[in-house]
Amino acid sequence: MKSENDSKQRIRICLAYDGTGFWGWQKQPNHEGTIQGVLEKTLSKLTNQEISVVGSGRTDRGVHALRQWAHFDLPDDHNLDLSNLRYTLNRMTPESLWIKNIELAPAEFHAQISCETKCYKYRLLSSQEKSPFCEPHAWVLGRDVDLGLLQAYANEIVGSHDFTSFQSQGTPVSTPVREILKSRWKVRQGGLIVYQIQGTGFLKQMVRNLVGTMIKLEQFQAPVEEFKKVLQGRNRSLAAAPAPPQGLFLTSVQYPEDLDNKCRKL
Repeated sequence: MKSENDSKQRIRICLAYDGTGFWGWQKQPNHEGTIQGVLEKTLSKLTNQEISVVGSGRTDRGVHALRQWAHFDLPDDHNLDLSNLRYTLNRMTPESLWIKNIELAPAEFHAQISCETKCYKYRLLSSQEKSPFCEPHAWVLGRDVDLGLLQAYANEIVGSHDFTSFQSQGTPVSTPVREILKSRWKVRQGGLIVYQIQGTGFLKQMVRNLVGTMIKLEQFQAPVEEFKKVLQGRNRSLAAAPAPPQGLFLTSVQYPEDLDNKCRKL
């Protein structure tokens, strides 16, 4: 017996977006300006039927992506020119959203479930000088930071931990335990400071909550033990407010190599 997906083509797309003008990834009943909503509306218009788009994960309002992945299913009887679909979508969607790649994927590929790891970066601006290129996409601190102390905090989350203290309410999960593979701070030119983190999964606003807490503790030169108390306390009230959304970027999503090899660029 054939399954429903046997009569459909699974398409995966890689996209980038400036989240400044969007209400996040997930479609909402009261806001049309979400990335998922824009994509579904455009694809449904092209196919004259309802199309659902599944992303690798949800980004909050104001958060950006350099390489976000998603998938959707097209029925075999569609009339789309797949070789021209990337151009068509980019022409019909806002300039702040860009389709980078479109591929024909196997039925077993799932943008969210198949994901192995994700990478984020958070940008802060320590310089007091104005920067029209950085400020819309960074948290402007306007002060120097103790990079060594920030890195000492960051080292504490590598490995598997219960991140309840850094989980915002709103999305139920089966477990607050997540595995972090990389957590490091770097200094760029022009007073730009970048926090990079890679993990097998993240809780709601987890990265922003981590950055907000590390920056607050660093401001008061709190020892590493204070950060460890927050992590081990498993209580959201122990951590600081989340860092502003405009500094956060989803930079990449990794999938199993065998699934990547089964995808064919259109």
